[in-house]
Amino acid sequence: MADDFAHLAPAQFLEAVVSGSIYPYTEHRIPKRCGGLRTLHAPVARLSVMQQEILARLETLPARFQPHPAAFAYRRGRSVVDCAAVHLRAHTVIRLDIADFFGSIRERHIHAALKDAWTRPTEPEYRIALVEDDNGHQGIGLRRTGRTLGAYTTARLVTVSPQGPNQTWTNRGTGHRKVRLEATGQDFHVRRPGLVYKHTREGFLPQGAPTSGYLSNIVMRDVDEVVTHQAESLGLRYTRYSDDLFFSSRRHVRHADVDRLVAGVKRALEPLGMRLNTRKTYVARPGARRSVLGILVDGPAPRLTREYKRRITKHVRGAVSFGIEQHRRHQEFKSLADLDAHVTGLLSFAHMVEPGWAEGQLSDWKRLREIPLEHEEPAVLQHGLDLPWQDEEMEVSQADLAKASIDDLVRGAQRYRSSSDYLQMLEFVGRFKRYAPFNAMVVHIQKPGARYVLSSSEWESTYRRILKPGAKPLLIFQPRGPYMLVYDVGDTEALPGALPLPKGITAPVSVSSRVGEKEVAKVWHHTETNLAPLGIRLTLVDHGASSCGRTYHSRSGGSVQRLGSRAGDPPESYPTLFEIEVNRNLPLLDRYATLAHELGHLFCGHLGAGPGETWPDRRACPSSPEEAQKAHARNEVEAESIAYMVLKRLDPDVQMGDYITGHLSPGRQVPETVALNLTFKAAGLIIEMGKKRIPAAKLRKSKK
Repeated sequence: MADDFAHLAPAQFLEAVVSGSIYPYTEHRIPKRCGGLRTLHAPVARLSVMQQEILARLETLPARFQPHPAAFAYRRGRSVVDCAAVHLRAHTVIRLDIADFFGSIRERHIHAALKDAWTRPTEPEYRIALVEDDNGHQGIGLRRTGRTLGAYTTARLVTVSPQGPNQTWTNRGTGHRKVRLEATGQDFHVRRPGLVYKHTREGFLPQGAPTSGYLSNIVMRDVDEVVTHQAESLGLRYTRYSDDLFFSSRRHVRHADVDRLVAGVKRALEPLGMRLNTRKTYVARPGARRSVLGILVDGPAPRLTREYKRRITKHVRGAVSFGIEQHRRHQEFKSLADLDAHVTGLLSFAHMVEPGWAEGQLSDWKRLREIPLEHEEPAVLQHGLDLPWQDEEMEVSQADLAKASIDDLVRGAQRYRSSSDYLQMLEFVGRFKRYAPFNAMVVHIQKPGARYVLSSSEWESTYRRILKPGAKPLLIFQPRGPYMLVYDVGDTEALPGALPLPKGITAPVSVSSRVGEKEVAKVWHHTETNLAPLGIRLTLVDHGASSCGRTYHSRSGGSVQRLGSRAGDPPESYPTLFEIEVNRNLPLLDRYATLAHELGHLFCGHLGAGPGETWPDRRACPSSPEEAQKAHARNEVEAESIAYMVLKRLDPDVQMGDYITGHLSPGRQVPETVALNLTFKAAGLIIEMGKKRIPAAKLRKSKK
């Protein structure tokens, strides 16, 4: 459709759009944050010009035909900050979401909303006609005076009709109607009740057309009116931003009032055939984040969330620490221009909400952008990091340091390439139970022999201990948050009245009793439950004692299911991508060790990328037998290291055996291609999978 149907004359193009004989949209499918795809319909240029003319006409309608004051999206002079400001000093915030908002607004709704406003005799009339621009090019447009552009024709021009034989939309139809293009004198017919166009369906509002947002507000005017009255009767403030409905109160809102509100909104939406997405209903009270459109409204002024600020400061501080070019590579932006556009966009929104804070960040970023593109690599982290800033909590995400190449750090220090040192690190990480494997590795890299680490504030508040002079900070990560500085117990000293430290601190890796079979069975069950969203089918096979298990791409296709999270919920179904076989004749602990080993192969990318690139593709393409042997050794060391760390969390007495050392190089060196960063993260994920049922969206989130 790049030619915008250039073979059609303007009158033919208009007739084809209204009759539905052509499809003047280009479809773009983009992933949603919570899974699935959103389809955008971009009108071709000729239709887009007409829709922009219609939008200009809509914005001149009298106030009684304009959107309700509670509607803030798609309106000039109104922003997300204006919407949020209505709810300031909120004690309780309630958010409701309309499912399939634009797809639910049909051609019939557009026609009903426009039929009175569009044909007022006291207003200047418009007609569809051939128009000529300054360059002498002709096209279709709207011109004052002449034949009125009817509500039916407008509804057809601003909606999209689904393609394909499987669509179930029915055509609204409005009976026979003859429309004349005055520029050509040509007539064509539009059918009304009981009759439909051949090969067409009733249209709906397309996401991507310039008119859709404003028209959705006009269609929703009656709904907004009803919901506003209901909210006021319950003492609530109400705003709507597209499909998001927000309510707030400066006092406590009873559960019964929330139920009445939801029931009333459902009734208000019924005439339009709309429904609420109950999974996105959210009630926030003190103690929870009370926000509207990502803006905190629990105080007297709008504020940015900590998470949003971190999205900005991770770039500013990452560029300070590693250099802007190195930071760009870590964050996987194609160019510095792309990175700059991303950060500048974040700062533009921040400036709307908190201009004072954003000005400081923007000043820092402008200065960093002037740094030349060539930078030396970041220095290797030493024992106790010397950082350019000394905040207790650093506004940089776990991904930043991970992509700042822990692997390069370890290889550059030549610290864990000998078999004894490598096994010693695995031993430490496996037994240091307080922390995730990745965090334990980071602690061990910075300070081998560290016993127990906490932030300075935790040492003082929990154990009445303060830092010794010259204490060196260590860096660890917080889940889904920034990283922070912590200190080993050896760098602290007791204040007067401090109690003796418990054994868990003085001997954090002391041996405990062997795990029972009941606990292993529970871990096995949870792990098996969490395999389905990753497209993994687990099968127990009857093999001999020398066979443990194997992993391969599914050849049979089909789906793998897991039960719903609550009784009565339908089972979840996912396409089968990988098969894991485990020998059922092994003892239960050995069976679990085999499963962890095979999952290690998957999560390290030895069989290719996971669904949605959940894990990277690290398949080897050896060009010689020697290269193949090295790749095999790398894979087995990574997978068995993961299995060992996972088992160590269950049974501190587990023995490594000689499996890993059998794959070391002749000099007893760990292969340089072993990805410690990925290995320790994979071990942490498998440990989490064994603790509880994990939502599918979280499991399938990229771990790169």
